[in-house]
Amino acid sequence: MTKLEFGMATRDITPRYPVWAHGYANRTSPSSGVRESLSLGCLAASNGENQILIFALDMIGVQSDVCEELYTLLKQETGVGYPNILISGSHTHFAPALHETTSSEPEIAFVDPNPSYVNEFKQKMTEAAKEALDNLHPMSIETARLPVPQVLFNRRTVRKSDGMVEMNLLYPNDPTPYTFSPVDDELTVLRLANEDGYQSVLLNFSCHPVTGCSPDEDYYRFSADYPYYARKTISQAWQCPVLFTLGAAGDAVPINRRGDCREQIGGILGQTTILAERLFQKDMSTSLSADSIVVETETIVKTDLETAEAEYKSARQKVLEKSKKTGETYHQLRNKFRDKMMVCSRARQYPTNKARINIQFIQVGQTIFVGLPFEVLAEIGLKMKQQFPNSLLVSCCGGYQGYLPLAYEYDRVGYEATSSSTHFVAGTADRILELILERLEEDTIT
Repeated sequence: MTKLEFGMATRDITPRYPVWAHGYANRTSPSSGVRESLSLGCLAASNGENQILIFALDMIGVQSDVCEELYTLLKQETGVGYPNILISGSHTHFAPALHETTSSEPEIAFVDPNPSYVNEFKQKMTEAAKEALDNLHPMSIETARLPVPQVLFNRRTVRKSDGMVEMNLLYPNDPTPYTFSPVDDELTVLRLANEDGYQSVLLNFSCHPVTGCSPDEDYYRFSADYPYYARKTISQAWQCPVLFTLGAAGDAVPINRRGDCREQIGGILGQTTILAERLFQKDMSTSLSADSIVVETETIVKTDLETAEAEYKSARQKVLEKSKKTGETYHQLRNKFRDKMMVCSRARQYPTNKARINIQFIQVGQTIFVGLPFEVLAEIGLKMKQQFPNSLLVSCCGGYQGYLPLAYEYDRVGYEATSSSTHFVAGTADRILELILERLEEDTIT
């Protein structure tokens, strides 16, 4: 009988020098230090015929064109290529990017990735992949799905008065005027073991890593956010490396996100995992496969690159020429600059106003990872898991292409369903969800 083999490797990817962090556009300078280190984890799996690499990165997300470069590099270095490579970002807002980002400050505007850091990252990624593949050994899979409702809520709160969304970044002091949309509060844990004990753990949880999110709370220090403490708690108890992947967390945030909440949330997830020892179920399946579906769609912002570049440069120049950085006129110019920069950024990313989106499917044992290059709203993940309990949605996977709300959310407004936060026309999410459910149905039947 075919047995599954697994190998694991980790690397510290914390910059040793100042680098711009990706996640909050109003930062005005590069990093000033480290609060919690950033890591890259690579889990390799093999059944003798197929080999798969699952990467979990402490980054907000890796843009799709950069992912393509990484797939090519890994294929050259290891022989494993897409779709057998899953690259997921934890979505921490306190880590560097591998692609161009933007700042809301006109003096800064576009921020290029640090080339030294990008090169170091690529080297560490290939090293980790090779090490994980070299360490392949037979292991068994154990899974647990554990509710952790006490740490998160859906920030797309719905006003009872008119049914419209009012985004609450913080849990409202008075929640009575609102109806709270659902969140996926399930912590999914895959544990790999052999005769020597636990060898690796993979976590999936659907909550934005956005603790300490104000300028007076370590705004400029690198941090893996709460996943750091979840990994630390489990690895200290079980003496094995831990990976974290993000579920459908596009509209799910911590109920409390100030002070030492990242330690508390991570500790809760870690202790929940450890205390659930007797709830783990052995996965007897030896399935190992990878595939992807391509969805063609159109951008929600329509422009051409030449016009977008010219309008951005003009708007930036006008706001920079204002000697007085206050007053209504200045703020109007600044807002126009931000809008034109967003349009220019989209034009650079999608010069034809069209895109091909990859939906990735990786099956390990009974668990099917469904990777999407978006900040996926909770409802999509819940609908998928309700029909297919063994599925696992991985957000910010294989790309980073904005939020993914279902079409009806645009009528309810709210940040996550606007042209500034979504990259593609309304209805894209509905098509993607339909294709996912169809594909999972096929896998279930076969």
